[in-house]
Amino acid sequence: MSNALVSVIIVTYNRRAEVIECIDSVLKSSYSPIEIIVVDNSSTDGTAQELKQRYAGRVKLIASQVNLYAGGGRNLGAAEASGQYLLFIDSDNVIDKDMLKKMMFVLGENKNLNIGLSGPFNYYKCDPERLCWVNNNISLLTSITYFKGAGEIDRGQYNKYSVIRVGHIPNIFMIAKKLFLDLGKIDPDYVMHYEESDLAHRIRKLGYEVVLFPSAKSWHDIPLGRVVGHKSFKGSNPGVIYYVVRNRAYFMRKNSGGLKLLIFSIIFNNIFLVYHMLIILFYRKPRLLSLLFKGYWDGLFGHISKHR
Repeated sequence: MSNALVSVIIVTYNRRAEVIECIDSVLKSSYSPIEIIVVDNSSTDGTAQELKQRYAGRVKLIASQVNLYAGGGRNLGAAEASGQYLLFIDSDNVIDKDMLKKMMFVLGENKNLNIGLSGPFNYYKCDPERLCWVNNNISLLTSITYFKGAGEIDRGQYNKYSVIRVGHIPNIFMIAKKLFLDLGKIDPDYVMHYEESDLAHRIRKLGYEVVLFPSAKSWHDIPLGRVVGHKSFKGSNPGVIYYVVRNRAYFMRKNSGGLKLLIFSIIFNNIFLVYHMLIILFYRKPRLLSLLFKGYWDGLFGHISKHR
């Protein structure tokens, strides 16, 4: 494992300062060989031009003419990758210089676990010892995401574990390129939200483990305490609410089934519909109601297509 080429794929959109910090942290990595691929999703803040000048010869830049979002951008980057392993990093993260070396070492030491997807511990960049989460999973009955360890201070309580099994890994994760291609890559129909959960679920269905490596560290540049929230309902991109609502049901349609899916569709999805309606009314955004109802309908009954 010590000499396997790792392709680091960073997808970004209008995060010029953040992606520069992310790339710089990867360039300091003690592991080699690596290649760095940045997919710029048609940013309007000069990201592509800045990266061309700053990292000529060190970073492979793919400038998409349209916004492919996270899933589509990752697939585009993977198509251009030469590595045996793919490390996907959201552009608002920085990594420890030894993160990749430790991940590859632990991966090599635990071949008996049949690891399919792996990731480092992820901390808050604004509070570097505080964990964003330690484990999370989605119930295939209720669709609720359960988080463990969110906001904990790392005092070494997880040092005794070389790996921790988890349900899925958002934000920063590694997978063998062959497995990624065999799975059919990331489902681009999600556009945003749930695509990482879907990937992890498909991997686990094939009998692979999804794990975190506590010895490997990365930091996420998000506000302290935010793991989930209502940002979608009050932000500047109202279309996000459509995908939040639609993809919950789409994920369940793909990965749940039988009685569980029926109970979700009749009970829990309607509970979430009322819940989201109350949030929209609380934030006084009635214009979002049409997107809410469209997302609800399309998620349960609509034809999901990446051609939008």
